[in-house]
Amino acid sequence: MGHNFKKHFEKRRHEALDERDDTPVVVTCLWTNGQAEPVNRKIRQSFYIKNIPPSIHLSEGDVVDVEVPRSIRPDQAGIFKRLICNMRDAFAPTMISMAEAHLPQSFSESAEKEANKAIVPEVSKTRKDLRQIPFVTIDGADAKDFDDAVWAEKDKSGWHVMVGIADVSWYVRPDSELDKEAFRRGNSTYFPDRVVPMLPFKLSNGVCSLNPNEPRGALVCEVWLDKDGYKKKHKFYRALIQSVARLTYTQVQAVMDGKEKLDVDLDALIAVYELLKKGREKRNTLELDVPERQVVLDNKGHVKEIHLREQTPANQLIEELMILANVSAAETLTELAQGAVYRVHDVPSSEKMETLNAYLKTLNKKPLPLHATQKEFNILLKSSTFDKQNYALNTFILRTQAQAVYSPENIGHFGLALTQYTHFTAPIRRYSDLLVHRLLVSGLKLGDGGITPEQVKNLAGLCEHISFTERQSASAEQNAVDRYLAISMRDKIGQLFTARISSITAFGLFIMLDETGADGFVPFRAMHGDYFKFDEKRTQLVGKHSGKTYQLGDSVKVILCECNSATGSLLFKIANSNKKLTKYGL
Repeated sequence: MGHNFKKHFEKRRHEALDERDDTPVVVTCLWTNGQAEPVNRKIRQSFYIKNIPPSIHLSEGDVVDVEVPRSIRPDQAGIFKRLICNMRDAFAPTMISMAEAHLPQSFSESAEKEANKAIVPEVSKTRKDLRQIPFVTIDGADAKDFDDAVWAEKDKSGWHVMVGIADVSWYVRPDSELDKEAFRRGNSTYFPDRVVPMLPFKLSNGVCSLNPNEPRGALVCEVWLDKDGYKKKHKFYRALIQSVARLTYTQVQAVMDGKEKLDVDLDALIAVYELLKKGREKRNTLELDVPERQVVLDNKGHVKEIHLREQTPANQLIEELMILANVSAAETLTELAQGAVYRVHDVPSSEKMETLNAYLKTLNKKPLPLHATQKEFNILLKSSTFDKQNYALNTFILRTQAQAVYSPENIGHFGLALTQYTHFTAPIRRYSDLLVHRLLVSGLKLGDGGITPEQVKNLAGLCEHISFTERQSASAEQNAVDRYLAISMRDKIGQLFTARISSITAFGLFIMLDETGADGFVPFRAMHGDYFKFDEKRTQLVGKHSGKTYQLGDSVKVILCECNSATGSLLFKIANSNKKLTKYGL
């Protein structure tokens, strides 16, 4: 292994399967050296496997599911459940991450049968005919399903806007097999090579998806804005719509930059976006700059490209229109007073604010009030005078924030600076939005497919479940990206990189590579020339003899020492300051 990092890292892994009970759990493991090694970095022990079927011959690098009691000891054995893949297999990182998160591999036969029977609804007393409205969809170039279509025009007193959302509640009825499968998943999960969808393909990419030039059932949010962009009124109803074009963010951005002209007129949509953007600025939404990594694979599962996902005004155009529809839905649910599913984001806790203020003191910055507003956070973010501090502040403020969840109780959305907010615009991929559609259908008497009394009674439990599946999916997506990055780095061991310190603990430094955004760890023993002590209040490491400090946001030169593609972990050591960068550094 070299550098003895494996032994050190094993000691630091925590949250072992030791909760003093024998409740069985299924753990995804790598078969290596005759033992099962958990791929979850938080599980510290390895174990043996029993009951391996005679037909299964495990090889080095196989990935398996093993059932073990929580209180298992290293000398005990787990029970073999299934063989998942081998680390040499194409797309192994995705298959491991899916297994680790216990994501469903397929739909039940009965759910598939229900999906295959689905047909597009017709115009009726409860469904308007809006096929004459030139809706367009605007998504990423790689999008396969289209939840939302938009349209706008200027009228005498301001602006007229329509947001058409796939009418999933028409096809997926409460207590059906489709509904049970969708609820179990809670949402779609997106990996570099595939999607684990919430709904079968016939629905998600077929009759529910707002494909161009095809009639589709929709739940429409119609909004009227005044000339300054303030909402005057809105209403919801079912309709039959037909998108005239499937546009990409790249195409729309080219139009916004004056570099391209399309057959469809986007002037009104762009004008509405500019007004909504001004409203966002007046609200003082929390403006964090946190880059998101995107891994692009070739058809063999090899990493082709890694880049930070770009957020252009074209992306923001759709985001602002979706926020407009989501707010309108939340307001209508509140007025109906029959139960609601809100998307809530609590204010930062006093404890986290105190930690942030302790860090601000190290930067000679004025502490924030314990009940700081979004505006005060934004002023702080804009006060950064150089890149290192800007990165550090964004990272620290992000960690100060509460986690957004679904709830039947409305406490507002702190990050968006909104008093009422929900998720209405993506029912193909989020069960939360499907629940909101059902609540609107029932409350506004829009026909079949509304919410049941049982679901209304159990909204708290439903919200708890879909909040959990959302976190589960986000973790699986992140883990897959980490594993693909680790595989792409295997031939770079011993090479030099520039990185930025993203977190400091009593055990070492967590870093993010400038080149790829890959995360890695530098244990204390890999920091040469001094003994470093962790200053928790200042969130920094201080050399006992040299006085050298390492702080959040610092740029460091590191050498890659180990890659573990099963866990997605990278181990580094600090390079000597006079070491020159290789072609892999920046």
